[in-house]
Amino acid sequence: MKFFWKIYFSFTVLFLVSFGLFGAWMIQVTFEKSYQKVLEEGERDSRMFQLAFEMNMNAMADAYQNDGMISVAAGSVIENLAGSGDIYRIYGNYKLIYESQESDVQSGLWLELTEEKPSGYTLARDGNRTWLVYACRSDLGPRVFYLENLTDISEIYRDRESYYDMYTVVVLILTAVTAVLVYLITRILTRSIHELSHTARGFTGGDYTARALEQGGDEIAGLAHDFNEMADTISEKMQELEDQAKRQEDFTASFAHELKTPLTSIIGYADMLRTVDCTKEETFEAVNYIFWQGKRLESLSFKLLELIVAEKQEYDFRTLKAEELVQDAVELTRTGREEKNIRLTMNLKEGTVTGDRDLLVSVFTNLLDNARKAVPEQGRIHIRGRGHAGGYLFSVSDNGCGMEEKELSRITEAFYMVDKSRARKEGGAGLGMTLCSRILDLHDAQWKISSVPGKGTTIALWFPGEKGEEQA
Repeated sequence: MKFFWKIYFSFTVLFLVSFGLFGAWMIQVTFEKSYQKVLEEGERDSRMFQLAFEMNMNAMADAYQNDGMISVAAGSVIENLAGSGDIYRIYGNYKLIYESQESDVQSGLWLELTEEKPSGYTLARDGNRTWLVYACRSDLGPRVFYLENLTDISEIYRDRESYYDMYTVVVLILTAVTAVLVYLITRILTRSIHELSHTARGFTGGDYTARALEQGGDEIAGLAHDFNEMADTISEKMQELEDQAKRQEDFTASFAHELKTPLTSIIGYADMLRTVDCTKEETFEAVNYIFWQGKRLESLSFKLLELIVAEKQEYDFRTLKAEELVQDAVELTRTGREEKNIRLTMNLKEGTVTGDRDLLVSVFTNLLDNARKAVPEQGRIHIRGRGHAGGYLFSVSDNGCGMEEKELSRITEAFYMVDKSRARKEGGAGLGMTLCSRILDLHDAQWKISSVPGKGTTIALWFPGEKGEEQA
């Protein structure tokens, strides 16, 4: 069953049951009050009947206390007491002595009266009429009389039935009116849910721009807000997945291209050596080209291996001296700088960095190697380092070719090279900055690249200190 119909039937049934029970209770309360009133009146009439009868009997000489005189005296009493429709009876010696009106109504209540229970009342039925019967015992010397008065209370029962009939009609009318009103109210209340459901179906069907309308400040508006946030998050995640898939596709294509170029050259020169008689100079040139292309493939495989290791391995984070990290990277890149007569200067203050030694050495090695490729013959590279509150700041500067502003946002993409011909000539594959970016993320480090075309590039690296230290 739909939520709309659940609300509709729930409200309708709840209203009708509540109204029905309340109306029945009100009718019953009214009836009880009327019933209590006739009980009080019947008891009062019974006592007055008993009192008047006993006064007349006490005033009557014993010689005249026979059934005939008792009937005459009773008739005199009842003329002053009787209400319309009331019946009065007097029993003596367990027989009826007097009856104000003939009636077939018999309750037998007077037979149950004793000295311990001298009075009581009950109800008696006569066809469609209901009688309230009051009986009392009157002890007058040696004789015992039983007095009984019957009051017709059928009217209050008829009133109750009339009220029930009228209320039934009212309930039927209210049922029709309530059904319409509850339908309209339920439709209004569930409209937002219906719209939210329609939006959700649209989103499921592929319309990822579909958003729910947020109206009001109730729970449904909150649900719509939560749905929109969820839809935004899903859309962002899907976009991230698409971007990741695109990057992986680009990575695969770039990787295949980077392999194809040196392999084509290696296969071509190797086939020439295998099939053609070459001079010594031609043979040396071919072998030399094969060697350098092999080295380029080796460098590519090492870079890929470092990327995989940076994501998969367990890290050994320790407190490391900043100067030692840089010095290790400087030694690893010495040969390449000496071939181009590049001058390197360092200005490192004492300080420590928390991280994995091998990964951080790889970062500085890649930065120095990129700087070597960017600077011309007899260029300059300068490394600075100093501690700050909450961490340590490095900078690597060169006076190389620099980069355009638009290139800075892409240099961390795998296989992206600003100058492909120069990068390949220097043995690059476009993976060094990608590796640096991932390693720095692992260390919660931040970096910023500033570059001016024709003047050089500066890369600043910020490493946070131990947890609990204030970060600058």
